[in-house]
Amino acid sequence: MDWETFEKHKAFAGEKKPSMLRRRVGHDYEQRCVYLVTMTVEGRKPLLGRLVGDAGAKEGSIDAPHIELSPLGKQVKEMWEAISEYYPEVRVLATMVMPDHLHGILFVERQMSQPLGMVIKGFKAGCNKAYRQALAAGLCPPMPQQCCSKENGKEDSKPQGFLFSRNYNDHILDGEGELERWFRYLADNPRRLAIKRQHPEFFTVVRDVRIGEWSCQTVGNQYLLSYPEKAAVIVHRAYSDAQFEELKAKWLALGARGGVLISAAVATREKEVMREAMNRGYRLIALRENGFPPLYKPAGESFAACSRGTLLQVSPWEYHMNRSTISREQCLQLNRLAEWLAEY
Repeated sequence: MDWETFEKHKAFAGEKKPSMLRRRVGHDYEQRCVYLVTMTVEGRKPLLGRLVGDAGAKEGSIDAPHIELSPLGKQVKEMWEAISEYYPEVRVLATMVMPDHLHGILFVERQMSQPLGMVIKGFKAGCNKAYRQALAAGLCPPMPQQCCSKENGKEDSKPQGFLFSRNYNDHILDGEGELERWFRYLADNPRRLAIKRQHPEFFTVVRDVRIGEWSCQTVGNQYLLSYPEKAAVIVHRAYSDAQFEELKAKWLALGARGGVLISAAVATREKEVMREAMNRGYRLIALRENGFPPLYKPAGESFAACSRGTLLQVSPWEYHMNRSTISREQCLQLNRLAEWLAEY
């Protein structure tokens, strides 16, 4: 995801409540299409495997981060990759089984007689059967919420036997180059997990952070707030080309010295400065109009910058799903926040 889009959420029509389990409104899930599907283990229990390797190891080496699948995880992977045997219209393009979730790319090559949800339902049914067998054999622990249920006021010790959480998340391929990004994302999952475990503080949404008059949400390296040399990157329309070039050179020189550049990057020229600073690996505080949804994870270059400790994302407002253009008043407030942070 590039800096200009800055990981803005694409809300689906009519939806207001954040959800990792949404379907696209109006989409025909029986038609020819490519999907990135994600489903999580109930309770996010790491039943499918464990992470091994070193986040700093060279890609392709034996020490590079990878997932060592459990017996159950191997069965899950085999069943996912066998989907075409049961649904000939569907081709499995990629699979990544993580300790507590699964990513997979499916290509519906021709019109189906039933929607994608039925394919996922059939896959989950097979996984549930494998999970129950593993439970019976004592090969994995039951989910805490599945250990017992109450019926007629009596305890029932029989496990429910559901491996994955209800429903699933899908992304629909609709952009040039998106499929290659999906492949890279799946392949990079173990390395990303290793980095997050090394630096959990850089990937955690911290709420109610008091910054001047604002109560903010942040993700990233909060130590950037206390760096002595900071500058607010704000470009007014009245600036001439010569004035802008002079300010840009000044800001980038500050970044080269290890200072921190702060901006909401709303104006085109502000984006230009922050884009170049990001490319050079400089320290940045990025101000967002929107807050952070549940289970938010930085993506792409933002993830890489967070892992290096060179990025802090800040929002003075709560997360929302509204489709709206940032207002002038919000721009002015973000600029005031940037100026305050520069002097903080």
